This record gives sequence, structure tokens and C-alpha cells, in this order.
Amino acid sequence: MMTDLVEESLARRGYRAEALISLIRLRWFINLRWIMILCSWLCVTVEQLLNPAVSRPAGLTWVLVALTTVNVLWTGVSVGLRRYIARVGEGDHRALRAAVTWANAQIAVDLLLLTAILRYTGGVENPMAIFYLFHMAIASLLLRAWQAILQGAWAFALYAGMGVGELYGVLRPHYEFLPSRSGFGLYAESAYVWAAAIVVGCGIFGTLYFTLRIASRLDERERVLRATNQALRQSQEVLQELQRRKAQFMRTAAHQLKSPLAVIQTQVGLIRDGLVPKESLDLYYDKVIRRCREAIDQVTDLLTFARLQEADPQRRSGSAADAGKVLGDLCERFAPLALAKGLQLVREIAAEQDLMVPVEPLDLADAMGNLIDNAIKYTPAPGTVRVTATRPADEVCLTVEDTGLGMPVETQQEMFDAYRRGRLALEAGITGSGLGLSIVRAVVEQSGGTIVVRSRPGEGSRFTIRIPGLGTQSDEGLSQKPFNVVRIE
Repeated sequence: MMTDLVEESLARRGYRAEALISLIRLRWFINLRWIMILCSWLCVTVEQLLNPAVSRPAGLTWVLVALTTVNVLWTGVSVGLRRYIARVGEGDHRALRAAVTWANAQIAVDLLLLTAILRYTGGVENPMAIFYLFHMAIASLLLRAWQAILQGAWAFALYAGMGVGELYGVLRPHYEFLPSRSGFGLYAESAYVWAAAIVVGCGIFGTLYFTLRIASRLDERERVLRATNQALRQSQEVLQELQRRKAQFMRTAAHQLKSPLAVIQTQVGLIRDGLVPKESLDLYYDKVIRRCREAIDQVTDLLTFARLQEADPQRRSGSAADAGKVLGDLCERFAPLALAKGLQLVREIAAEQDLMVPVEPLDLADAMGNLIDNAIKYTPAPGTVRVTATRPADEVCLTVEDTGLGMPVETQQEMFDAYRRGRLALEAGITGSGLGLSIVRAVVEQSGGTIVVRSRPGEGSRFTIRIPGLGTQSDEGLSQKPFNVVRIE
């Protein structure tokens, strides 16, 4: 849950949060401010050397000292903040909140100190007011829109307050931009002061507008890239899972086919060499026929499984099967087998309900046929195999329930893997390819459904397949094949 929140927070904040974290880690704000402080001290020193008669006000020196002190403070805060982010993790929402607060505080203080520098170096006559725009560009690219607008309002209020304060004598005295030359007294001209305030204000909010528009475009592009990247990662995981299954399938298929063929080869060789007594020939012929039948069953299940694995998912968009009719036909087919074994095959199909599902009829018959066949195989006489089909709400529920051997918990966890057969089945000597439940899972995956299994040793098993009814799920939803569709009760 926390991982999902972190991903959601990163996706919502986007590159702004990541950029802030990177700037904190690289101390970009701190280093840039040191450069500006060094340049300011250097300019004051050079001006004093070139023109000793020029005297800057003491207030400017104190502002530069304050700027230096504040940057030392920010340096210490930055060290602590980097440690905090490293402790909680860069993607944690607490780290993002701390980074945003830290950036807002720095920009706000920088704007205040910039205004103080302008105050002691010409006020509204100082062209260095352009540095307000620099801060606005940073704010709009790194902060949220409403935070950047607040910073812009703060900058405009500071500049306008400085100009109006000097205009009406609230701030005294006025300091010239170039002390060696007499000024033009523009700071005392109301038309100029208000014009300067309006121009700077337009520059501030104009910069915010354009940079925020650019930032919103970047946000949108990043959201698209994140979504694409996530889709690619999911596709890669699906492909890796398919490759794993394919490799496992090939290994187990070769092993399973090798066993009956080796037995057939051995028995036919004994017959050819005359090592089998005549009275035992029929028995050996029966063994060869039985092994051939087992191999044919293996090949049949292999071909079915391969067909389902290689099927184009898009073909399901036009697939439709009447689950009631498919189950009815299957029950008719398996009725003689159940009767011969002394079992009662009960079918309960809601004929009055719409049982249409978005599955190929052959695929549905393969899946449900395997479940019915297994139920008959693993149920000793006298017993019951019950087949039901209903449609509660938007799902079609197909259930095969028996009173047979059941399965222990450890068997249920892996029973849908290819060639995986339960211990009880092997001990009972029941033949099978081990692919039946794999075929069932493949069909259910491709239909966007789920399998619910309930089984207890000695109490029988119940398999319930839930498939969205035809028309209740979009083709896009059906094309998403979940691999974990099984739930064990």
C-alpha cells in the first residue's frame, strides 16, 4: 500500500519533485548562492579600489553579511535534509514535502534579500530588478503552480513596497545606483515609480505564466512517458513469464512423452525377439495399446495447450459460447463413462438465464471437459459429480463438484502448473497427462475470469470458474491476461 502511495505521489509531482531532490543532493541552490555572494563582494571591493571616493551605505554591507550568514545556515539545513531524505527514501511523501518547504523558504528569503540589496543600490532606478524574473522561472519550474504564484505576489509586493516607500518618504534616505554620478531623481517621480512597478509586475507574472505553461506541458509529457514506461515494464514481465512457461513446457513435454515411448519400445522389442511366451502375448499387446493411448492423450493435450498458448488474444473480441449448451453436450458425452464407473453425473444448468460468455466454444469445452474428466477419474464409486451453470449479476459461474479423493493443501498450490499431478492421484495409479488444469487456467486467463478451488482430502473437490458474461466487459479489458487467476479456499 505504501509503495502504491509513493508511486502515486511521484507520478503526481513528476519531474518537479525529482528535480528538487536532485538539487538538494547536489546543493545546487547553495552553490549558486555562494557564486552570487562572491560576485557581490567582488564588485563592491573592485568599485572601492577603482574609486576610493565612492562610499556605499553600511546597510548594503550588512545585507551582504546577512546573505552570507543565511547561506551558511542553508548549508547546514541542506546537510540535515539530505540525511533525512536518505533515511526515509527519495520517493517518500515526507521527503517531497520537506524538499518543497525548503525550496519555498529559500526563494522567499532570497526575494527579501534581493529587495534589500536594491534598496541600498538605487531602488527602482536599479536595473538589477531583472533578477526577480530569475527567481520566478525557478519557482514555476520546481514548485506547484499556486506556490509559484504566491512567490510572484511576494516579489511584486516587495518591489512595489520599496518603490512606493521611497516615493512617499517612508523609506529614507535614497541611495543612488552609481554613487559617483548624481541620479535623475526618478525614484521621486510617481509616474516613473508606478510605471516601474507595473513593468516589473508584468515581467514577474508574465514569466510565471509562460514558464507554468511550459511546466504543465512537461508534466503532461512526463505522465505519458510514465504510463508508457509502466506499460512496457508490464509487457516485459508478461513476456518473461511466457518465456519461463514455454521453457518449462518444452522440458516437461519431452520428459512425459519419453516415458510411454520407452515402455513401448521395450515391450515391442521383447515381442520381436521372441522373449514373450505365446500365452502372454495378448497381455503385452494390451500394454502396448494402453501406452500408445497414453502417448496419444499426451500429444492431444500438448496440441490443445500449445493452441491456447499461441492463440492471438485479439480473436477473443468476437468470441461467444453458450456455456449451458457446452456443458450439456459435455455431460452427454461423459455420462456413459460415469455410469460405467458407478457414479451419478448430475447437471444443473439454468436454462432460463443468459449463459453466453466471450470464449471460443472449443476452448470452453476443453476447459470444462478436463474438469469433468478429472472429477470422474478421482471419484470412487459410489459417488456423485455435479455440474452447474448459473449467472449471478454480470458473471457466469460454472462449477464442477465431486465427492472424490480431494487434495491436500500442498498439492493445491501447484496443481495448475503443467505436468503437475497430485500425490493422491499418483498413489491411486490414476493415469493422466498432467496438462488438464493448465489448459483450464489458460482458457480462464484469456477470458478475463477467475478460478475458485475448494478441496479437502477425502471430502472431494469443487472448481468454480467465473467468467464475465458476454457484453459486460470491454475487449480492451479482455486483452489483459492476468496470470494469477486462481484462488484457493
